[in-house]
Amino acid sequence: MPPSFHRSRLRAVVRPSPFLPARAIDPVHLREQVLAIAVAVAAASVLAGNGVAAIGSTLDEEQRTAALPRPQSYSVSAAAPIAPALREDFTVTWTPPVVYPLGPGAEQTDGFGHRIAPCPGCSTDHKGVDWTPGEGTPVGSIADGVVTAVGYDGTFGLRVEIEHVIDGQAVTTLSAHLQDGSVPVSVDQTVEVGQLIGAVGSTGQSTGPHLHFEIHVGGAPINPVPWLAENVRTEPR
Repeated sequence: MPPSFHRSRLRAVVRPSPFLPARAIDPVHLREQVLAIAVAVAAASVLAGNGVAAIGSTLDEEQRTAALPRPQSYSVSAAAPIAPALREDFTVTWTPPVVYPLGPGAEQTDGFGHRIAPCPGCSTDHKGVDWTPGEGTPVGSIADGVVTAVGYDGTFGLRVEIEHVIDGQAVTTLSAHLQDGSVPVSVDQTVEVGQLIGAVGSTGQSTGPHLHFEIHVGGAPINPVPWLAENVRTEPR
């Protein structure tokens, strides 16, 4: 029979300790806990070191920032006003396609059609109209076109002929009795509406300074007065 132990001593060994769990600790589990604690301590050390480095970096950045010049602030109301993108006074220049050859107020002294010859050698079949605005008055092209004839022609004296295309129609104009040396255009030259082509004179068969003006549509002469009244306009349609 094995030796006996003291009963009270045996109870001391068997009685649970208040500082230890009632069940025995698994060695593997204990090892895992110890490793976890070690990892946590190491991580805390690293974080503490980074925190110190971060604090040092922050202090250096604040010192550099303090050394920079402070930005100045500006009030919006003190700034120069910005010009608007659109202007209310914006205008568009419109050029009429057809104009009168002379300025307003020119007196008509002879009309289109049959008449009594006003001078020896003058025609009784007047294919145009005569205006007397005064010698030297500028004469302009009634529309864009191309000059087809410039020079002296018997009864017409110094004349300029221009071919135009107006509203799809071929239109020819003739300005005659022009002042010597007043014609600045030449054959085959392109002219614009209103461009100077000469000045009122009294060359050729003439009773005095005036402009003889003809319009031919489709090769036939027509009365310039109603045609101009219908085609000249001062604003877009």
